[in-house]
Order: sequence, then C-alpha cells, then structure tokens
Amino acid sequence: FTLAVSNSLKWVKGIIYETRDSIQTPENYREVDGEILYVHSRLFLWGKDRRRCYVHLYYNAHAVATAMDTFTEELLSYKEELASGQTVSGHEEAYDAFFTIKETPVRGRKVLFNNEAIMKYRDRYAGFLVILTNGIEDPVEALRVYRNKDTIEKSFDDLKNQLDMKRLRIHSAASMDGRLFVQFIALILMSALRKKMRDTKLIEKYTVRELLLEMETLTQVRYSGKYGHILTEITKPQREILQSLKIQPKT
Repeated sequence: FTLAVSNSLKWVKGIIYETRDSIQTPENYREVDGEILYVHSRLFLWGKDRRRCYVHLYYNAHAVATAMDTFTEELLSYKEELASGQTVSGHEEAYDAFFTIKETPVRGRKVLFNNEAIMKYRDRYAGFLVILTNGIEDPVEALRVYRNKDTIEKSFDDLKNQLDMKRLRIHSAASMDGRLFVQFIALILMSALRKKMRDTKLIEKYTVRELLLEMETLTQVRYSGKYGHILTEITKPQREILQSLKIQPKT
C-alpha cells in the first residue's frame, strides 16, 4: 500500500516536529515534475503488529497557502460533524485539539474553534505531506505512485458522482455501468502514459491532455482487401512525440 496520512495524527505530528527545522538542506532537495520539494524518509513500525513500513515526509514552501486553505476546509467539515452529532471515529484527535464544545440547557450544543491551537498547528505543519508505504523506499517514486493512484481514484469518484446525477431517460443502469467501465480503463491508460512521459521527459513539455490533443489529428485510414491502410500526414511535433515514446508508425 501507498497512502497519505493526516498531519493531525499524533505520531505524524511527532515526525514533522522532529524534522521541520532540519529538512530544508541541500541533501534533502528534490525536483519532482517541476515542483521543488524537501524530503525526509525513515523506517517506521506501524500498527499493533509493528509492520515494517517507510514514512516519507515532503515539504513544499510554495504550497503553504494552499495547505492552509485545505486545512480550513477540513476544520469547517469537522465543525459540522460536531454540531450535527454525526462524528467520525477517525477525527477524534482533531475534535479534541481544535474545538471547544459547550452544552447549555437552553441553547443546546455550541461548537467553537480553538483558534490558538489552529494557528499553532498552521505555523508548524502547513506545507507538509506525509506518505506511508510498505514497499517503496525511494521518496520520489513513492510520491509519484501516490499521485498517480490519487488522480485515478479522484477522477473515478468524480465520474461516478456525475453519472449518479444523470436523469434515467438519458442513461440506463446498464449504459452507466458500461460508461464507468470504459472511463476507468481510460484512466488506467492515462496513468500508464503519464509514467512514459516522465521516463522520456515529455512531461516537461506537455501535460497528458496536451499530448493527446497534439496527437488527435493523426488518423489511420483502413481499406478493405489488398489496399491495407494509410496514415494521415504526421506533423513535426507528432513525430517528435512518437520518437520519444519509441513508437514506429506503420505507413
């Protein structure tokens, strides 16, 4: 497995606290797909069974503002859970650390933010990402595997949510299932293409979508019988892409 773990967990905060002042050194500097990161990795015995895992810590100074916005959105969600009484078992640490709950006979439950704790957390932990894996020792590889997996899962979830909102007169259950399957296969193929683009440095010039748009005019025309097939004219950028991917077009 390869997964991101919440910075609000006690053991994660401990690792960040231990390394935050020493992580920004030249030895820890990495550039990943144009993004500047500082990384720290260590062995970690996880769970009751003390399973041998790797913890990879990443710090991105440019992502601090985005991380703070994401954290604020999480806090708003946690507050709603507390106010409604529909708490989530995995969020107890966040409830205890960042909220104050007051119960009165007249007004009932009142949930307040613990702003002092929130600001302290932001100052200490914003900009950090922590990945836990049981099989990937290299931090750059672990990050890429996680991002590929995360992209596919989020895209598939977005697709399911979109189809769930379709009116039944437009999509039958069978056609929705079929479309989901085709789109899921497409996401897997896009992930494989993204890996090839990283390996060949094409990712520095194109996004996956831009590369597909560049290649979409290349068409194979098939003829029945002895005539076989022909390709439409290959442009210079298309030829460079094919050469980078070591694809020999059959003319």
